[in-house]
Amino acid sequence: MANAARAGERVLRGIPVSPGVCRGKLLLLARPQDTTIPRLKLQAEEFPEQIQRFENALVETRRQVHEIQRQVSETLGIKDASIFEAHILVLEDPILLDEISRMVVEQSINVEYAVQQFVEKYIATLSASDDQYLRERAADLRDVAARLLNNLLGRSHEADLRHLSEQCIIISHDLTPSRTALLDKKMVLGFGTDIGSRTSHTAIMARSLGIPAVVGLQDASHELVTGEYALLDGYNGQIIVNPTDQTLFEYGQLVRKQVTLQEKLLDTRDQPAITLDGVRIALLANIEQPSDTEAVSASGAEGVGLFHTEFMFINRNTLPNEEEQYQAYRQVATTLKP
Repeated sequence: MANAARAGERVLRGIPVSPGVCRGKLLLLARPQDTTIPRLKLQAEEFPEQIQRFENALVETRRQVHEIQRQVSETLGIKDASIFEAHILVLEDPILLDEISRMVVEQSINVEYAVQQFVEKYIATLSASDDQYLRERAADLRDVAARLLNNLLGRSHEADLRHLSEQCIIISHDLTPSRTALLDKKMVLGFGTDIGSRTSHTAIMARSLGIPAVVGLQDASHELVTGEYALLDGYNGQIIVNPTDQTLFEYGQLVRKQVTLQEKLLDTRDQPAITLDGVRIALLANIEQPSDTEAVSASGAEGVGLFHTEFMFINRNTLPNEEEQYQAYRQVATTLKP
């Protein structure tokens, strides 16, 4: 009877965070294993080695995050890459190094244990905050801390999702922003997680990648099985396991409606923006870098309403000089004249 029940159509509901519909086999990612680190009593002569190991792990973690940021900048743009500035700031915060070093010396403990205790305290504080933004930053801190501890302990990082052998829908308890940023959207059709919200960095990254996603599914990572066939609805926040022919037909119609809507939008792209009572509206786009002008033209916008020039200063070691800024502005002006 249990197998028969599993064979029927089942619906799991969550929070839609990235629109789209996809269907395929599920791939469940294992929940993070218990990362409780034993507390070891150290001798004074061991302190320097512990602190040096910590400094080395910080350097390697910063290198990894910078590399992720570079890849995201190249594929999605500087705005999405700037999400990882917060990760880098944590790793470069002198308070982190000073506090961990102090804990090692004053408590005579191993550095891994000190890092875990330090991070868990701050994650608990952020998670208990009434501010939604601060609660979601706990996920960013957890992401950085996991990478740092892996480097300290010499553990392999989570499975590489950039080299999957077949297309799938990923189901996980959670996906960190750094892991989401590197998903291969040709192979990852969509993803669903037990926890999360619309404004999390993971959700923002999914929308930028154009990958349908549903979060807040609660126990999906326990209820679902790798290899099951499912449909993920990023519009309404549902995962439908073993969808019936009728369900597939209905969603086929939904997808066709979305395609038709996009086609209609393309048809009206080059028409003037005039309200029903005859008022002419200037339709302008926001850009972050000169290369964004291609998207401005493709969307039918008449020009640029806001150039986020601060992004020219982000993710680089030196300030852009006057000539570099002039050429950037000139390129935009020339491409989008008049």
